Amino acid sequence: MIVRPMPVFAFQLAAGAGLWLLLGGLLLALTPLPAHTEALGWGPLYWLLLAPLCVLASLRLRRLACGMA
Repeated sequence: MIVRPMPVFAFQLAAGAGLWLLLGGLLLALTPLPAHTEALGWGPLYWLLLAPLCVLASLRLRRLACGMA
């Protein structure tokens, strides 16, 4: 199997999403910010954890679809 390098944009996007996920998890763990509020609903949990996970998952699925494994 031939492994091709990740394009620069995809690498930067993955790095940004990983940093976003790390900081979002840290923010949820270290502050009294709840995952669900009456005013915001599940907004904090989504924007701090689930959105960057969706970005990383879509990048992985794109690599698999292109045969880049």
